[in-house]
Amino acid sequence: MRSLLLMLLLGALTFAASPAGAGHRHHEGNHAHQGYHKVAEQPAPAWSELNREQRALLAPYAASWDSLPDGHRHRLLRAAERWRHMGPEEQARFSERLERLERMDPEERAATRERWERFRALPPEERERLRARWEAMSPEEREAARDRHRRWHEHLKTLPEDERRALRERLREMEPEERRRFMRNALTGQGYRDGQD
Repeated sequence: MRSLLLMLLLGALTFAASPAGAGHRHHEGNHAHQGYHKVAEQPAPAWSELNREQRALLAPYAASWDSLPDGHRHRLLRAAERWRHMGPEEQARFSERLERLERMDPEERAATRERWERFRALPPEERERLRARWEAMSPEEREAARDRHRRWHEHLKTLPEDERRALRERLREMEPEERRRFMRNALTGQGYRDGQD
């Protein structure tokens, strides 16, 4: 179980270290992005070339390490390094998020990844504004927001696939406040199909 949790944790950290989910406190500007590509172009070390600490953190990947693409191995190495430098509180928060991610069904995980990618595409000022807003929320408010998202995804499951796809596309085009209002109306039974936003 511990190795499965570690594998999932490193996978999540790997996503956070990928170009789409790069760490939010750095990688601003064009230079960091170019640096990512320079690292990814270099051959990644073989399993036998990793130090003891790297092998311990990456143990779930031991059997498949040498067959993984170089870019994936580089991302895993960066994720292991990030994990190593996290304080106990940050590791605990990240583990909690990972457990929440584990409990999601595949569609919810895909939607979460899509939201993260959209968040990463926002201008830095907007990301900081949203991050500050989240940090200012009480634990109860955060749980209520998570609950709304869970209920939204349960609602989406009741729709035919083509309608679900069209609805997601429509939501992508909305401004954040309009999207929140739209989703709130749908969840409270006020509807949205007839333009009742």
